[in-house]
Amino acid sequence: MRTITLELLRHGPAHNQLLSPLTPYLALCENHGAVTFHVPFEHNQFLHRLSALSYKYGDESRIFQLNDTARVLGDLLGNIPGLTAESGKTNGSDENLTHLRLIISASELALLPFELALSPNGLPGSGQHLLLQPQMPICLTREIRRVPGEKLQWPLEPRILFIAASPPEVGEIPVESHLLIMRRQIEPWVKYFNPAEKETARQRIEEHLVFLPGASIEEIEKQCATNTFTHIHILAHGVERQENYDTRFFLALHNAHDPYKTEYISGARLATALRPSHRPDSGDLAKPVVVTLASCDSGNVGSVAGAGASIAHALHESGIPMVVAGQFPLSFEGSVCLVDCLYEGLLWGTDPRRLLYDLRRRLYAQFQDKHDWAGLTAYVSFPPDFDKQLCNVQIEQAQRSIDAAMNHADQAIRQFSTSDPGTNAAGPSLTENPQLLQLLATAREKIKKAKEKLGRLLTRMPSEKMRILGLQASTDKRQAQIMFSVSQSSFDKLSATDREEVRKESLELLRNARENYWQTFLLQRSDSWALVQYLSLKLVLNRLSPENGPPLSADNIPPVKQEDKNKILPLWSMAKMLSEYDLRSPDLKRQIWAHSNLAELYLLSSILMPSESAVDFSWLIPANAQEQALKFTDDFIELAGRNSFSVYATRRQMLRYTEWFNKIADLGKLPDLATEIIFKFPEEVEEIWK
Repeated sequence: MRTITLELLRHGPAHNQLLSPLTPYLALCENHGAVTFHVPFEHNQFLHRLSALSYKYGDESRIFQLNDTARVLGDLLGNIPGLTAESGKTNGSDENLTHLRLIISASELALLPFELALSPNGLPGSGQHLLLQPQMPICLTREIRRVPGEKLQWPLEPRILFIAASPPEVGEIPVESHLLIMRRQIEPWVKYFNPAEKETARQRIEEHLVFLPGASIEEIEKQCATNTFTHIHILAHGVERQENYDTRFFLALHNAHDPYKTEYISGARLATALRPSHRPDSGDLAKPVVVTLASCDSGNVGSVAGAGASIAHALHESGIPMVVAGQFPLSFEGSVCLVDCLYEGLLWGTDPRRLLYDLRRRLYAQFQDKHDWAGLTAYVSFPPDFDKQLCNVQIEQAQRSIDAAMNHADQAIRQFSTSDPGTNAAGPSLTENPQLLQLLATAREKIKKAKEKLGRLLTRMPSEKMRILGLQASTDKRQAQIMFSVSQSSFDKLSATDREEVRKESLELLRNARENYWQTFLLQRSDSWALVQYLSLKLVLNRLSPENGPPLSADNIPPVKQEDKNKILPLWSMAKMLSEYDLRSPDLKRQIWAHSNLAELYLLSSILMPSESAVDFSWLIPANAQEQALKFTDDFIELAGRNSFSVYATRRQMLRYTEWFNKIADLGKLPDLATEIIFKFPEEVEEIWK
């Protein structure tokens, strides 16, 4: 994304300066020369304009001021030659968004709704609204010089605090609409829970979303001090009030001692509550990354006579990297559109600047009787590697949504597979238990959507192709196991034809996983993990049981073809060599997975060398391969830690040989060795990570 930085300066402190045509300001745009400019407003004159834009007069006055202010601000921007020059450096693509960073510290300049400006002569889309024209899509954000973004780490696991306040004195808010949207947006990452188990349901939801209704400033401070939130959404009324000789905008929250009374909270006070010391250790300050304010005038500066500015400005100045607010009154409909558009993308790791551009266009298109689109204000400060961080977030979130979908599918399979061991009665049937059928259908739909999301990332992020292909391979393998479980479950009404279709789907997914692992290895041939997984699936698929005919016996075991042996053995040797190199790596993570890989490679060696082979491969695979598999398993568990995720993942892989692969292919004595390996793993790790 191309970025243009425009900084507007003047001498003196940030506050206590009125707008005046006599005041000289300085505009700095990228590496172009500084330019002096003047605003064409007297302060009171501009406050009258803002009153009309705040719906205090009739529609006729509002529309006139909307158009006239847009024209004047466009002319002001057009007098900055550096901005005109930078806007001309396009590559001719309408798809590339331009980020216009507007750095303002002077309070009176923050009054100006630059988001409303028309595109001046010399800029693309001349005569159209600058932030709506499609010729050169632009997202304008505001920024304060004192807020560094270099150390920002965009959160990999979002957790939202939804704050709602509507004291009777100030009126109702669309809390139900916002809550329903939030609940829908977190759904891809919510693991299975039984709706009848209220406490479990609450815990599952609160892993992603905490709702704080009837909020007071004390409750907000307590939540932020005792929990960790990455995103905070505030739905409350903004109220204009006098503070000494100043006019300021406050949030109307509930009084902690009497919830029927209103307590008016300033931006500085709210910022302190959102960034308390973490308790009980009184450690570092809490630091949410995103705060969205669905409240009227939360981006409005008010008076500039005293120190301080808007609520949004105060939150950003306190160190919150991204604050989205409204500079004018925000309609109920507009606030619902705001939460829907922003959080739909923020939770998936979409670039916030693209979301803001999209949101502004939505507001303009859908609500013509309001100008919510013009009041939308965003204060942001992003690090230089922000685009790279977002790539990582998108992949991680796609993977986490797949994990949640698999969790739902596992639960469906467990319920389908239940039976009474005393009577050998079949478990629930499809026709008699439509709820279970719906559970499985929902799980499969979740998996489908999650995989589609991951597939789109493959197109958008070619530099991350290896990582994404590896995740796709893992997902296909896990989904294949689920489909196999469906085909084996005790469905007393499941037809033989349906069972066969499910079995074929499982095998096709397994073949897809094998090919994706191979492509992953080709992209990074110094890593052995993808090659090990490819060899595992290659050997299993090579020894599939016949689709028809009697069960396999010792007399009709299909041997590995000589042609396949000639291909597999060199790959096995390469995987072993790469893993042994990683044993000496300074990276502990590589050492850990090298032990896991070697344990599995020696496990696989038991089916690589049929006894009838005329070729002596003892130089390649030692006679004590079984002992080596057990030894590397012990070393792996000790190095990784008994309750680590890597131990959980490796145990699940070993279980596949005994619970799945052995049922679709003949693996000789391999499952016996796999069982010995599994006994070495702690069973409790399953409960910790499942």
